[in-house]
Amino acid sequence: MKTLIVYKSYHRMNTEKVAKAMAEAMNAQLTKVEDVRPEELAGYDLIGFGSGIYGLKHHKALIELIETMPAMDKNVFVFSTTGNLREVNHQLIKEKLTERGCHIVGEFTCFGQFAGALRLNRDWKGALAFIGGKNKGHPDEKDLENARAFAKGLLGA
Repeated sequence: MKTLIVYKSYHRMNTEKVAKAMAEAMNAQLTKVEDVRPEELAGYDLIGFGSGIYGLKHHKALIELIETMPAMDKNVFVFSTTGNLREVNHQLIKEKLTERGCHIVGEFTCFGQFAGALRLNRDWKGALAFIGGKNKGHPDEKDLENARAFAKGLLGA
């Protein structure tokens, strides 16, 4: 199965770590969202789309790619790294992919470390929130192993 994983990752590169673990597990081609053209997606049997979560949705560059890609009957999966594990985080991207004719065959998310700049989040634990950010050390090796297991499970999709 010819598989492509498209991702957007910056700052702490959390999503890139997860994308690389998945690509390794399923022998997939890996590309940054800015390096792929929408028409190139048609040449793959399975496509993964992932990024960090910003304001309860995937990165705008990933959403823009999906909005400009041709309609296609493809199996796809979505993934993310996030500060808060919420179902709503994948809602918009899944809607956009379904509108393009794609079939969602799975989704994966895990915590990613982030520093909330000057914003106080009540979920955080005291002053350490300002020093190390939230979810320090994530994605960790267990998160990456879960990503690999998820990816291997998709090979039969």
